[in-house]
Amino acid sequence: MNRRTFLKTAAGFAASASFTLPVLGKTNTENASEGSAMAEIKKDFIIKDVPRIENTACPDIFTDALKIALSYKNEELNKRFPEGIYDSISGFSGRGWLIGFDDACFYWEKYDKGLHESFPVSGLESIYKHPDTMLDAVEFAGYKHEFLWNEDCQYKIDKGKAKSFINMAEKSNNENIRQYVTNSLVEHQRPVVVLLHLSSNSIVDFALLTGYESQGQAILGRSPHQNPDMDNSGEYGYFRMDKWEREVLAVMGVGKEKEMDRDKHPCFIAIQNALRRSRGYTEGTRYYGFSAYDAWERAILDDDNIVNVDNEIVSRRFVYHILLTGYTASQKAFTKLPKCKAPSHGVISGYVERAQAGPGIIHGLMWDIWRVIGLRKGFLSGLEVRQDVPEPYLYWDDDEDIITFKDRAVRERIAKIIRRAKQVDEQAIKDLQTAKEEWMMCRGRGNDYPCYCKDKPCSRV
Repeated sequence: MNRRTFLKTAAGFAASASFTLPVLGKTNTENASEGSAMAEIKKDFIIKDVPRIENTACPDIFTDALKIALSYKNEELNKRFPEGIYDSISGFSGRGWLIGFDDACFYWEKYDKGLHESFPVSGLESIYKHPDTMLDAVEFAGYKHEFLWNEDCQYKIDKGKAKSFINMAEKSNNENIRQYVTNSLVEHQRPVVVLLHLSSNSIVDFALLTGYESQGQAILGRSPHQNPDMDNSGEYGYFRMDKWEREVLAVMGVGKEKEMDRDKHPCFIAIQNALRRSRGYTEGTRYYGFSAYDAWERAILDDDNIVNVDNEIVSRRFVYHILLTGYTASQKAFTKLPKCKAPSHGVISGYVERAQAGPGIIHGLMWDIWRVIGLRKGFLSGLEVRQDVPEPYLYWDDDEDIITFKDRAVRERIAKIIRRAKQVDEQAIKDLQTAKEEWMMCRGRGNDYPCYCKDKPCSRV
């Protein structure tokens, strides 16, 4: 099966169930971008038929939303990234290396929390932990970033944790958020990415704003978390929201095209980002990077909480395991490093190419986990959504699979594959670490051809 033809990957099914900026207080004419007048703001405006943020094969909602926004009626961008816009941004920014395991999701009845296997790339995590990845993503795509932080947002978060993002963004308010969004929609003729609080289900995540009504009093958009409790009456299935500005935490604005200006080669920067995002650590019930593999293996082999509990509890443990497998597969499958043009006649680039094979192997190993148990009747065929029970709403509706999952021997086979995936990931990161060290010893110091020591003694050796 082609990787992009997943019926529903782990990440998405759970989600669906559960710098110079314009001067913002000026008139439209004063606020015009350099070299062109601002488009006239109409009473009503809509961008037609914007693709949905499916949150399925592409579990990183920010990267998927950014890809949809930038590629909307923009064939040139698709040509610039033949490996895929999402894949290339994911690889350069390091977001593709973000994986995690949460005890509170596996042992759900002990923590009273819903399933959330894609938390490492969720909206608040991006604001708190990885704001620079979003800046890297926009700049690597070839655009000027115009990030805004809404001081008037009624959804309160820990500003201390969000300090890094707040410092890189322009501080704004509800009135200016409305002005920026409506201006941007009309001027650039593409959706606007925002971090949005959906009050109907208390979710905070990235969404696409696709139009407005009554000069911005109501906003239209797409969210992977749209649900029947929301007003989804907008054309093309867009949600419609009044008093929307107060629900916007941040605008991930994208301005005009701008060539990325960095003092290192894009592949070298991508290596640095991969090393930073893959590191293992623990925070509360959550395990990140390499630590996630260890926590996952431990949970899978926890007989007391699998063999010795009733099938309904185990059913939802199994669902989290199945969905986490899909999330990890998708994260790895769509992570492409930029082409490496390092000096050294293939030594450095060889390490990078070998590291690039790692994510593809892990993607395949995740399918092996499903092959052990989970594919007996077809891809995710046992997944059932039950709205008549408290969260998490997802069950595995196949008693035979649950009985099999309780078999220690079966789970040991799964644990072995998880260990193999960790080993592959560690080797890929080790190769990238070697590539970085070699590249920094070279006179190029992270830059590309020509070889700086062609006619001189090689500083690397």
